[in-house]
Amino acid sequence: MNTLAPVVRRTPDGIDWELFAQRDWDRRPVRLRARPPFGLDEVHPLNVTSCAPFRAGTRFWVMPDVRFLLGDGWLRAPGALLPDTTDATLDDYLDRLAADVPGQGYLLTVRQPLLLDHALWSAVRDTISGLWRQVGWPNLPVVAEVLTGDRFTQHAGATAAPTHAALTWVLRGRMDVRLWDEHGGPPPADIADPDREVPGVRTLSAGAGELLYWPGDRRHVDTYCERCVALRLRIPVDRGLPFTTLRDLLADLVHGGQGNDETVPYFPFGPGTRIDDRDGVLPRLTALGDELRTTVEGEQLRRALRIRWAALRSAAGLEPIPVPREGVTITRDTRFRRTGEIIRMPDGPAREVWAVDGNVFTLPTAASDRVYAALGDGEETGADAVCRALAAGDDDRNDRTVLALLDKLYRLRGIDMAEERAR
Repeated sequence: MNTLAPVVRRTPDGIDWELFAQRDWDRRPVRLRARPPFGLDEVHPLNVTSCAPFRAGTRFWVMPDVRFLLGDGWLRAPGALLPDTTDATLDDYLDRLAADVPGQGYLLTVRQPLLLDHALWSAVRDTISGLWRQVGWPNLPVVAEVLTGDRFTQHAGATAAPTHAALTWVLRGRMDVRLWDEHGGPPPADIADPDREVPGVRTLSAGAGELLYWPGDRRHVDTYCERCVALRLRIPVDRGLPFTTLRDLLADLVHGGQGNDETVPYFPFGPGTRIDDRDGVLPRLTALGDELRTTVEGEQLRRALRIRWAALRSAAGLEPIPVPREGVTITRDTRFRRTGEIIRMPDGPAREVWAVDGNVFTLPTAASDRVYAALGDGEETGADAVCRALAAGDDDRNDRTVLALLDKLYRLRGIDMAEERAR
Protein backbone atom coordinates (compact mmCIF):
# COMPACT_ATOMS: atom_id res chain seq x y z
CA MET A 1 0.00 0.00 0.00
CA ASN A 2 1.32 3.46 -0.90
CA THR A 3 0.56 5.16 2.44
CA LEU A 4 1.34 8.84 2.91
CA ALA A 5 1.69 9.31 6.65
CA PRO A 6 4.07 12.06 7.78
CA VAL A 7 3.32 12.99 11.38
CA VAL A 8 3.45 16.58 12.64
CA ARG A 9 4.70 17.12 16.19
CA ARG A 10 2.18 18.12 18.85
CA THR A 11 2.26 20.78 21.54
CA PRO A 12 0.72 20.16 24.99
CA ASP A 13 -2.40 22.02 23.83
CA GLY A 14 -2.82 19.97 20.66
CA ILE A 15 -1.62 20.60 17.12
CA ASP A 16 1.38 22.74 16.33
CA TRP A 17 -0.56 24.89 13.89
CA GLU A 18 2.44 27.10 13.14
CA LEU A 19 4.53 24.16 11.94
CA PHE A 20 1.55 22.70 10.11
CA ALA A 21 0.95 26.00 8.31
CA GLN A 22 4.58 26.29 7.29
CA ARG A 23 5.01 22.73 6.12
CA ASP A 24 1.69 21.29 5.01
CA TRP A 25 -1.17 23.78 4.62
CA ASP A 26 -2.21 24.06 0.96
CA ARG A 27 0.79 21.90 0.03
CA ARG A 28 0.23 18.20 0.72
CA PRO A 29 -2.00 15.70 2.48
CA VAL A 30 -0.84 14.74 5.94
CA ARG A 31 -1.76 12.71 9.01
CA LEU A 32 -1.31 14.30 12.42
CA ARG A 33 -1.59 13.07 15.96
CA ALA A 34 -4.26 15.35 17.41
CA ARG A 35 -6.72 15.54 20.25
CA PRO A 36 -10.20 16.19 18.78
CA PRO A 37 -12.14 19.30 19.83
CA PHE A 38 -14.63 17.08 21.71
CA GLY A 39 -14.85 13.45 22.71
CA LEU A 40 -16.76 10.42 21.55
CA ASP A 41 -19.25 10.68 24.44
CA GLU A 42 -20.60 13.97 23.04
CA VAL A 43 -21.30 12.53 19.59
CA HIS A 44 -24.31 10.34 20.36
CA PRO A 45 -26.48 13.00 22.07
CA LEU A 46 -25.66 15.42 19.26
CA ASN A 47 -26.64 12.87 16.61
CA VAL A 48 -29.88 11.97 18.39
CA THR A 49 -30.98 15.60 18.56
CA SER A 50 -29.94 16.28 14.96
CA CYS A 51 -31.69 13.19 13.57
CA ALA A 52 -35.00 13.51 15.43
CA PRO A 53 -36.79 15.59 12.71
CA PHE A 54 -35.51 13.25 9.96
CA ARG A 55 -36.98 10.03 11.29
CA ALA A 56 -40.17 10.83 9.37
CA GLY A 57 -38.30 11.44 6.11
CA THR A 58 -35.87 13.71 4.29
CA ARG A 59 -36.10 17.44 4.95
CA PHE A 60 -34.67 20.03 2.56
CA TRP A 61 -33.05 23.41 3.16
CA VAL A 62 -32.76 22.92 6.92
CA MET A 63 -29.81 22.59 9.27
CA PRO A 64 -28.62 20.27 10.63
CA ASP A 65 -28.93 18.13 7.52
CA VAL A 66 -28.98 14.33 7.95
CA ARG A 67 -28.31 11.65 5.35
CA PHE A 68 -28.20 7.91 5.82
CA LEU A 69 -26.55 5.74 3.18
CA LEU A 70 -26.98 1.97 3.27
CA GLY A 71 -25.27 -0.43 0.90
CA ASP A 72 -25.16 1.50 -2.36
CA GLY A 73 -28.10 3.85 -1.84
CA TRP A 74 -29.27 6.95 0.01
CA LEU A 75 -32.37 6.22 2.09
CA ARG A 76 -34.86 9.07 1.77
CA ALA A 77 -36.84 7.89 4.82
CA PRO A 78 -34.41 6.09 7.13
CA GLY A 79 -36.86 6.09 10.02
CA ALA A 80 -35.78 3.77 12.84
CA LEU A 81 -32.32 3.34 11.32
CA LEU A 82 -31.44 6.76 12.75
CA PRO A 83 -30.30 7.11 16.37
CA ASP A 84 -33.06 7.76 18.90
CA THR A 85 -33.49 8.52 22.59
CA THR A 86 -34.17 4.81 23.15
CA ASP A 87 -30.50 4.17 22.28
CA ALA A 88 -28.77 4.85 25.60
CA THR A 89 -25.27 5.00 24.10
CA LEU A 90 -23.53 5.10 20.76
CA ASP A 91 -22.66 1.41 21.10
CA ASP A 92 -26.31 0.59 21.78
CA TYR A 93 -27.27 2.36 18.56
CA LEU A 94 -24.55 0.68 16.51
CA ASP A 95 -25.45 -2.74 17.95
CA ARG A 96 -29.08 -2.17 17.02
CA LEU A 97 -28.06 -1.05 13.54
CA ALA A 98 -25.93 -4.16 13.07
CA ALA A 99 -28.95 -6.32 13.98
CA ASP A 100 -31.36 -4.36 11.74
CA VAL A 101 -29.13 -4.36 8.63
CA PRO A 102 -26.86 -7.39 9.08
CA GLY A 103 -23.91 -7.58 6.75
CA GLN A 104 -24.52 -4.19 5.14
CA GLY A 105 -22.23 -1.20 5.27
CA TYR A 106 -23.65 2.21 6.21
CA LEU A 107 -22.77 5.87 6.64
CA LEU A 108 -24.63 8.43 8.73
CA THR A 109 -23.70 12.00 7.83
CA VAL A 110 -24.89 14.84 10.05
CA ARG A 111 -24.02 18.19 8.50
CA GLN A 112 -23.77 21.40 10.56
CA PRO A 113 -24.88 19.85 13.89
CA LEU A 114 -22.76 22.21 16.01
CA LEU A 115 -25.41 24.92 15.97
CA LEU A 116 -27.38 22.75 18.43
CA ASP A 117 -24.69 22.74 21.14
CA HIS A 118 -22.75 25.89 21.98
CA ALA A 119 -20.19 24.04 24.10
CA LEU A 120 -19.20 21.81 21.18
CA TRP A 121 -19.40 24.68 18.70
CA SER A 122 -17.08 26.83 20.80
CA ALA A 123 -14.67 23.91 21.34
CA VAL A 124 -14.33 23.49 17.57
CA ARG A 125 -14.07 27.26 17.09
CA ASP A 126 -11.28 27.54 19.67
CA THR A 127 -9.39 24.64 18.08
CA ILE A 128 -9.62 25.86 14.50
CA SER A 129 -8.83 29.48 15.46
CA GLY A 130 -5.25 28.36 16.07
CA LEU A 131 -4.97 27.49 12.38
CA TRP A 132 -6.66 30.67 11.17
CA ARG A 133 -4.17 32.78 13.13
CA GLN A 134 -1.45 31.21 11.00
CA VAL A 135 -3.02 31.06 7.52
CA GLY A 136 -5.73 33.75 7.62
CA TRP A 137 -9.41 33.76 8.52
CA PRO A 138 -11.94 32.23 6.10
CA ASN A 139 -14.24 34.59 4.21
CA LEU A 140 -16.92 31.91 3.69
CA PRO A 141 -18.53 29.49 6.15
CA VAL A 142 -16.79 26.25 7.06
CA VAL A 143 -18.92 23.09 6.80
CA ALA A 144 -18.83 20.82 9.87
CA GLU A 145 -19.88 17.17 9.59
CA VAL A 146 -20.13 14.31 12.09
CA LEU A 147 -19.60 11.03 10.24
CA THR A 148 -20.50 7.56 11.55
CA GLY A 149 -19.79 4.64 9.24
CA ASP A 150 -18.84 0.99 9.06
CA ARG A 151 -17.78 -1.12 6.07
CA PHE A 152 -18.76 1.73 3.78
CA THR A 153 -16.94 3.46 0.92
CA GLN A 154 -18.06 6.98 0.04
CA HIS A 155 -17.33 8.14 -3.53
CA ALA A 156 -18.92 11.61 -3.39
CA GLY A 157 -15.50 13.28 -3.18
CA ALA A 158 -14.45 11.59 -6.41
CA THR A 159 -17.29 12.68 -8.67
CA ALA A 160 -17.42 16.46 -8.15
CA ALA A 161 -14.66 18.99 -8.79
CA PRO A 162 -12.96 19.73 -5.43
CA THR A 163 -13.69 23.12 -3.87
CA HIS A 164 -12.87 22.51 -0.19
CA ALA A 165 -9.87 21.45 1.82
CA ALA A 166 -10.63 19.01 4.65
CA LEU A 167 -9.64 18.43 8.26
CA THR A 168 -10.94 15.11 9.63
CA TRP A 169 -10.53 14.09 13.26
CA VAL A 170 -11.04 10.36 13.79
CA LEU A 171 -12.71 9.75 17.15
CA ARG A 172 -13.17 6.01 16.81
CA GLY A 173 -12.35 3.15 14.45
CA ARG A 174 -10.32 3.72 11.31
CA MET A 175 -10.70 5.72 8.12
CA ASP A 176 -8.82 5.14 4.86
CA VAL A 177 -8.78 7.97 2.33
CA ARG A 178 -7.50 7.60 -1.21
CA LEU A 179 -6.45 10.92 -2.78
CA TRP A 180 -5.36 12.11 -6.17
CA ASP A 181 -4.68 15.48 -7.73
CA GLU A 182 -7.60 17.21 -9.43
CA HIS A 183 -5.32 17.92 -12.41
CA GLY A 184 -4.04 14.36 -12.59
CA GLY A 185 -6.74 13.11 -14.95
CA PRO A 186 -9.86 10.99 -14.40
CA PRO A 187 -10.11 8.83 -11.27
CA PRO A 188 -8.21 5.56 -11.70
CA ALA A 189 -10.03 2.26 -11.63
CA ASP A 190 -10.53 0.44 -8.33
CA ILE A 191 -9.33 3.40 -6.25
CA ALA A 192 -11.59 2.31 -3.39
CA ASP A 193 -9.32 -0.68 -2.68
CA PRO A 194 -6.73 0.70 -0.21
CA ASP A 195 -4.45 -2.32 -0.77
CA ARG A 196 -4.18 -1.84 -4.50
CA GLU A 197 -1.31 0.20 -5.92
CA VAL A 198 -2.65 2.77 -8.39
CA PRO A 199 -0.33 5.29 -10.04
CA GLY A 200 -1.03 8.86 -8.89
CA VAL A 201 -3.18 7.76 -5.95
CA ARG A 202 -1.97 8.03 -2.37
CA THR A 203 -3.57 6.65 0.77
CA LEU A 204 -3.96 8.19 4.20
CA SER A 205 -5.09 5.92 7.00
CA ALA A 206 -5.92 7.20 10.47
CA GLY A 207 -7.29 5.81 13.71
CA ALA A 208 -8.69 7.33 16.87
CA GLY A 209 -6.67 10.31 18.07
CA GLU A 210 -5.42 11.23 14.60
CA LEU A 211 -6.29 13.97 12.12
CA LEU A 212 -6.28 13.80 8.33
CA TYR A 213 -5.75 16.87 6.18
CA TRP A 214 -5.77 17.32 2.44
CA PRO A 215 -5.70 20.52 0.32
CA GLY A 216 -8.59 21.72 -1.80
CA ASP A 217 -7.24 20.41 -5.11
CA ARG A 218 -7.65 16.71 -4.26
CA ARG A 219 -10.39 14.31 -5.20
CA HIS A 220 -10.93 11.60 -2.62
CA VAL A 221 -12.66 8.35 -1.71
CA ASP A 222 -13.34 7.60 1.96
CA THR A 223 -13.57 4.12 3.46
CA TYR A 224 -15.08 3.81 6.95
CA CYS A 225 -13.86 0.83 8.95
CA GLU A 226 -14.44 -0.58 12.44
CA ARG A 227 -17.48 1.52 13.36
CA CYS A 228 -15.63 4.71 12.47
CA VAL A 229 -16.74 8.03 13.96
CA ALA A 230 -15.17 11.26 12.72
CA LEU A 231 -15.54 15.03 12.78
CA ARG A 232 -14.80 16.72 9.45
CA LEU A 233 -14.41 20.40 8.64
CA ARG A 234 -14.68 21.27 4.96
CA ILE A 235 -12.89 24.55 4.33
CA PRO A 236 -13.81 26.56 1.19
CA VAL A 237 -10.73 27.32 -0.90
CA ASP A 238 -11.98 27.55 -4.49
CA ARG A 239 -11.53 31.11 -5.76
CA GLY A 240 -14.93 31.09 -7.48
CA LEU A 241 -16.92 30.56 -4.28
CA PRO A 242 -16.68 34.16 -2.95
CA PHE A 243 -17.98 35.51 -6.28
CA THR A 244 -21.03 33.26 -6.02
CA THR A 245 -21.70 34.59 -2.54
CA LEU A 246 -21.21 38.18 -3.70
CA ARG A 247 -23.59 37.61 -6.62
CA ASP A 248 -26.28 36.36 -4.26
CA LEU A 249 -25.75 39.33 -1.92
CA LEU A 250 -26.04 41.79 -4.82
CA ALA A 251 -29.22 40.07 -6.01
CA ASP A 252 -30.73 40.39 -2.52
CA LEU A 253 -29.82 44.07 -2.28
CA VAL A 254 -31.23 44.92 -5.72
CA HIS A 255 -34.35 42.89 -4.98
CA GLY A 256 -34.77 44.71 -1.68
CA GLY A 257 -34.38 48.05 -3.45
CA GLN A 258 -37.27 47.06 -5.70
CA GLY A 259 -39.53 46.49 -2.71
CA ASN A 260 -38.99 42.72 -2.58
CA ASP A 261 -41.61 42.29 -5.29
CA GLU A 262 -42.14 38.53 -5.67
CA THR A 263 -44.02 38.68 -8.99
CA VAL A 264 -42.39 37.19 -12.07
CA PRO A 265 -41.20 40.06 -14.34
CA TYR A 266 -42.72 39.48 -17.78
CA PHE A 267 -41.86 41.93 -20.55
CA PRO A 268 -44.82 43.58 -22.35
CA PHE A 269 -45.56 42.75 -25.97
CA GLY A 270 -47.39 44.87 -28.52
CA PRO A 271 -47.19 48.32 -30.10
CA GLY A 272 -44.48 50.47 -28.56
CA THR A 273 -42.65 47.51 -27.01
CA ARG A 274 -40.01 46.81 -29.62
CA ILE A 275 -36.66 46.03 -28.09
CA ASP A 276 -35.45 49.64 -27.99
CA ASP A 277 -38.82 51.41 -27.48
CA ARG A 278 -39.40 53.22 -24.21
CA ASP A 279 -41.37 50.27 -22.81
CA GLY A 280 -39.31 47.63 -24.59
CA VAL A 281 -36.90 45.00 -23.34
CA LEU A 282 -33.66 46.98 -23.71
CA PRO A 283 -34.65 49.99 -21.55
CA ARG A 284 -35.91 47.63 -18.85
CA LEU A 285 -32.67 45.65 -18.85
CA THR A 286 -30.68 48.89 -18.89
CA ALA A 287 -32.62 50.12 -15.87
CA LEU A 288 -31.79 46.89 -14.06
CA GLY A 289 -28.12 47.36 -14.93
CA ASP A 290 -28.25 50.91 -13.57
CA GLU A 291 -29.72 49.63 -10.29
CA LEU A 292 -26.99 47.02 -10.05
CA ARG A 293 -24.26 49.60 -10.71
CA THR A 294 -25.72 51.92 -8.08
CA THR A 295 -25.74 49.06 -5.58
CA VAL A 296 -22.13 48.10 -6.35
CA GLU A 297 -20.94 51.67 -5.92
CA GLY A 298 -23.08 52.42 -2.87
CA GLU A 299 -22.39 52.27 0.84
CA GLN A 300 -25.08 49.66 1.45
CA LEU A 301 -22.98 46.91 -0.14
CA ARG A 302 -19.83 47.97 1.71
CA ARG A 303 -21.68 47.97 5.01
CA ALA A 304 -23.24 44.58 4.33
CA LEU A 305 -19.80 43.14 3.58
CA ARG A 306 -18.30 44.70 6.73
CA ILE A 307 -21.05 43.27 8.91
CA ARG A 308 -20.81 39.91 7.15
CA TRP A 309 -17.07 39.74 7.72
CA ALA A 310 -17.31 40.74 11.39
CA ALA A 311 -19.89 38.01 12.01
CA LEU A 312 -17.88 35.35 10.19
CA ARG A 313 -14.63 36.35 11.86
CA SER A 314 -16.14 36.17 15.35
CA ALA A 315 -17.50 32.70 14.57
CA ALA A 316 -14.16 31.51 13.15
CA GLY A 317 -16.10 30.52 10.03
CA LEU A 318 -18.41 28.12 11.89
CA GLU A 319 -21.85 29.01 10.59
CA PRO A 320 -24.70 28.58 11.22
CA ILE A 321 -24.25 29.65 14.84
CA PRO A 322 -25.99 28.52 18.05
CA VAL A 323 -28.92 30.59 19.27
CA PRO A 324 -28.26 33.09 22.11
CA ARG A 325 -28.85 31.83 25.64
CA GLU A 326 -31.54 33.12 27.98
CA GLY A 327 -30.85 36.46 29.63
CA VAL A 328 -30.46 37.09 33.37
CA THR A 329 -31.36 40.02 35.59
CA ILE A 330 -28.47 42.50 35.60
CA THR A 331 -28.23 45.43 38.00
CA ARG A 332 -25.47 47.89 38.88
CA ASP A 333 -24.39 45.38 41.55
CA THR A 334 -23.88 42.54 39.08
CA ARG A 335 -20.35 41.15 38.82
CA PHE A 336 -19.10 39.54 35.63
CA ARG A 337 -16.06 38.54 33.56
CA ARG A 338 -15.51 39.04 29.86
CA THR A 339 -15.13 35.52 28.52
CA GLY A 340 -15.76 35.86 24.78
CA GLU A 341 -13.74 37.51 22.05
CA ILE A 342 -15.29 40.76 20.81
CA ILE A 343 -14.51 41.73 17.22
CA ARG A 344 -14.74 45.49 16.63
CA MET A 345 -14.93 47.25 13.27
CA PRO A 346 -15.72 50.86 12.24
CA ASP A 347 -19.18 51.27 10.74
CA GLY A 348 -19.12 54.78 9.29
CA PRO A 349 -18.04 57.93 11.12
CA ALA A 350 -20.31 57.61 14.15
CA ARG A 351 -20.81 53.91 14.84
CA GLU A 352 -18.84 50.72 15.40
CA VAL A 353 -19.73 47.09 14.74
CA TRP A 354 -19.27 44.62 17.56
CA ALA A 355 -19.40 40.89 16.80
CA VAL A 356 -19.58 38.10 19.40
CA ASP A 357 -19.94 34.40 18.55
CA GLY A 358 -21.21 35.26 15.07
CA ASN A 359 -23.76 37.83 16.31
CA VAL A 360 -23.43 41.49 15.29
CA PHE A 361 -24.68 44.75 16.78
CA THR A 362 -23.57 48.39 16.69
CA LEU A 363 -22.50 50.95 19.27
CA PRO A 364 -21.78 54.68 19.04
CA THR A 365 -18.10 55.18 18.30
CA ALA A 366 -17.78 57.79 21.05
CA ALA A 367 -18.77 55.26 23.71
CA SER A 368 -17.33 52.01 22.36
CA ASP A 369 -13.74 52.50 23.53
CA ARG A 370 -14.84 53.31 27.08
CA VAL A 371 -17.27 50.38 27.16
CA TYR A 372 -14.67 47.96 25.86
CA ALA A 373 -12.05 49.10 28.37
CA ALA A 374 -14.55 48.89 31.24
CA LEU A 375 -15.44 45.29 30.37
CA GLY A 376 -11.93 44.20 31.34
CA ASP A 377 -9.88 41.38 29.90
CA GLY A 378 -11.10 38.37 31.84
CA GLU A 379 -10.78 39.72 35.34
CA GLU A 380 -13.87 40.13 37.50
CA THR A 381 -15.52 43.53 37.18
CA GLY A 382 -18.93 45.07 37.79
CA ALA A 383 -21.78 46.68 35.93
CA ASP A 384 -21.32 49.72 38.15
CA ALA A 385 -17.83 50.24 36.68
CA VAL A 386 -19.23 50.23 33.15
CA CYS A 387 -21.91 52.75 34.12
CA ARG A 388 -19.31 55.03 35.72
CA ALA A 389 -17.01 54.69 32.71
CA LEU A 390 -19.78 56.19 30.59
CA ALA A 391 -20.61 58.82 33.20
CA ALA A 392 -24.09 57.36 33.39
CA GLY A 393 -24.43 57.24 37.14
CA ASP A 394 -26.74 60.26 37.42
CA ASP A 395 -29.03 59.27 34.59
CA ASP A 396 -31.34 56.28 35.06
CA ARG A 397 -32.05 56.17 31.33
CA ASN A 398 -28.34 55.83 30.51
CA ASP A 399 -28.01 53.22 33.24
CA ARG A 400 -30.73 51.19 31.55
CA THR A 401 -28.83 51.44 28.26
CA VAL A 402 -25.65 50.09 29.87
CA LEU A 403 -27.47 47.27 31.62
CA ALA A 404 -29.26 46.36 28.39
CA LEU A 405 -25.87 46.17 26.66
CA LEU A 406 -24.52 43.87 29.37
CA ASP A 407 -27.60 41.69 29.03
CA LYS A 408 -26.98 41.45 25.28
CA LEU A 409 -23.35 40.54 25.85
CA TYR A 410 -24.38 37.88 28.36
CA ARG A 411 -26.96 36.36 26.01
CA LEU A 412 -24.37 36.31 23.22
CA ARG A 413 -21.85 34.71 25.61
CA GLY A 414 -19.43 37.61 25.57
CA ILE A 415 -19.54 37.81 29.37
CA ASP A 416 -20.33 35.36 32.17
CA MET A 417 -21.78 36.21 35.56
CA ALA A 418 -19.66 36.17 38.72
CA GLU A 419 -21.10 36.38 42.22
CA GLU A 420 -23.65 39.13 42.95
CA ARG A 421 -22.08 41.85 45.07
CA ALA A 422 -23.94 42.60 48.31
CA ARG A 423 -25.43 46.04 48.55
